[in-house]
Amino acid sequence: MASATGVMSCANGTDQVTEMASQNSNSRAGAPGAHELARALPPPWTEPSPSIAHRKIGIKSPKGALRGRTVTNGPTPRRVMVESNVELKAAHVLLARHDVVDLREQAEPVSYVDAEGVDRLHFFDFVATLDTGKKVAVAVRPHERALRHDLVGTLREIAAQMDPTVADRVVHMSERHLPRELVEDAKLLRAVRRDNRPDDDRAVSVIVATLNGIVTVGGLVRASGLHGRGFRAVVRLIGNGVLSIVGARGITYATRVVRASQGGR
Repeated sequence: MASATGVMSCANGTDQVTEMASQNSNSRAGAPGAHELARALPPPWTEPSPSIAHRKIGIKSPKGALRGRTVTNGPTPRRVMVESNVELKAAHVLLARHDVVDLREQAEPVSYVDAEGVDRLHFFDFVATLDTGKKVAVAVRPHERALRHDLVGTLREIAAQMDPTVADRVVHMSERHLPRELVEDAKLLRAVRRDNRPDDDRAVSVIVATLNGIVTVGGLVRASGLHGRGFRAVVRLIGNGVLSIVGARGITYATRVVRASQGGR
C-alpha cells in the first residue's frame, strides 16, 4: 500500500506522524491461455455473512454517490460495505495485505472533544487488525476534502484522546495513496489467493530459495514450467512477502523481483 499519513495514539497524548507502508505489490497477467484454464477451481461458493458495521450503509446511493461492497478473505467471507469508490479501493488494498487478518467497516464511533471544547463522535471507515494484534483505524477521504476540513488535525485530536483498545494507530488514506497499479495488483492478489494450488507455491518457492540477486517474474515462471499457474504462484509469493519488487509497481512478466531478505520493496 502506498504510504498513508497517520497519527500514532500514544498513552501520554503526544502525536507522532507515521506511515503505513505497502507490503504487497502484485501483478497483472495477460490474456489467459489453455494453461490458465487448467488451474484449480476456487473453493465452493460460500454465501458471505452480513456486514457487522455499527453504522449501516444502504446499498442504494444518492445521486452522484457510490455504494458498494466486497468481502473479507478466508473460508468464511463477510460482506464489507463501502460508500465511495475511494473506500472500495482502500478496502481492496487493505484486504490484500498479508499482515491484515481482519477488516471491519464503520465500527463503533469514537468520542472526542474538539479544539473548541465540543463533544463529538467520529466513525472510522475501517479498522484493520494486524497479525501482531495491533489495530489501525483508517479514515478514507479525498485529498482536497481532507485539506479543506483539516482532517489530519482532527485525527491528531482523536488519537490523543482515543482509548488504546479501539486502535493503536490512526491513518488517513486518500486517492493519492491508492494509485491504479497498486489497486489493480491488490485485486489480482485477492483473486489468485482463491486458487487451490499449494504444490505450485512450493515448486516456485524452491526456485526462489536458490536466488542470489534479481530475476524477472517471467524468468521464475519459465523456470517453474507452470506457465500461467506459475505466474499466479509468483504473485502469491510477492503478496506473502517472500519476494520483493525491484522498481515500479504494476507487475508484468518483465517486472524484476528479489528475495525479500535481499532487498526490494
